[in-house]
Amino acid sequence: MTKFLIRLVAVFCVLRVQVLFAQPNPLLFSTDSLLIVVPFTDHSGFNGKWDLSIDVPRFITVYNRERFRVGVISPVSVKQFAIEQDLDTVTFDALRQIKKIAEHFRVRYIVSAEIAEFSIGRFMVSEVQLAGYEAFFATVALKFTLYDAARFGSSLDPAMYEGEAEGTVKDRGLGLTLFGKQTDRSNQYFSLDEIAFGTESFNKTIIGEALLKCADDLSTKLERAIPLLISKNIVLSSSVIMDSTSSDSAITLKRYLINGEIVIVDDDQVFINLGSKDGIRIGDILPVYGGEKKITDPKTGEALGSREEKAGEVQVIEIRAEHLCLSAVINGKGKIIPKQRVRKIIVR
Repeated sequence: MTKFLIRLVAVFCVLRVQVLFAQPNPLLFSTDSLLIVVPFTDHSGFNGKWDLSIDVPRFITVYNRERFRVGVISPVSVKQFAIEQDLDTVTFDALRQIKKIAEHFRVRYIVSAEIAEFSIGRFMVSEVQLAGYEAFFATVALKFTLYDAARFGSSLDPAMYEGEAEGTVKDRGLGLTLFGKQTDRSNQYFSLDEIAFGTESFNKTIIGEALLKCADDLSTKLERAIPLLISKNIVLSSSVIMDSTSSDSAITLKRYLINGEIVIVDDDQVFINLGSKDGIRIGDILPVYGGEKKITDPKTGEALGSREEKAGEVQVIEIRAEHLCLSAVINGKGKIIPKQRVRKIIVR
């Protein structure tokens, strides 16, 4: 009888453990690569008509969606959820609030930021009604935090990465004004509030160019923090709560592939025929492709096509000319040779 009771208790304990481990995870992530961008906190002091706390993260959302081709939940949806749940709609960086947002949208990585600077400046030297010189400059700077919702409930800090992203644009030369006639830059400067945020016209302004640089800087740092953004095909499960504003038609951005080649290999450094005119920046990590691999049907053996084989990665360390840069080999040393292809994704 005693042995029977012991066995019964043992079976009960095993079943209890199995049930406990069978409980579903309250955070059902659709994919490790899905992002969510919450409304930003605006500390820039900008006093124009644009709502930077929503407009800037909207722009960042579309930029990342185009660059990485993944689902990204926009701040518009996040703010609507906060209103419905009676959450704070001014600041979105409290851990409790971040956790609720992640659970609702089933997203693992959350981007929160403070807009530290959003400024446009004008420098002018002139004589009244005669001629003069003018120059413009603009800066967009963010202090951002990347949260990993999988760390909630563990001993790890949910804030997995903190950093800064910045974009600054200055006119290369001083523009000439004659007899009080305004230049194109002047017209843009004085009519910024009339331009819809994120449109093609906005992107051509000096502040639009600065925001594009800032978005590129931020996306590059997110790419390094979340390798799955570029190393994994994204398959969205049926349980994903998709963004109702996934097609933000008010923001016009397109994805372009810039292709180049390895020109010279010198031990662990290489020269590439891409430079400042091609949108290359110091710190860029570029994949190197060394050939193609055939894809065949496993059942019939029929050739279906081919895919590029990745030979390694290089990181840009110097911009030498408009179409030349020096890069360091960070992956694939010994496999990278001249004439292999490199690629950078540009969003404009």
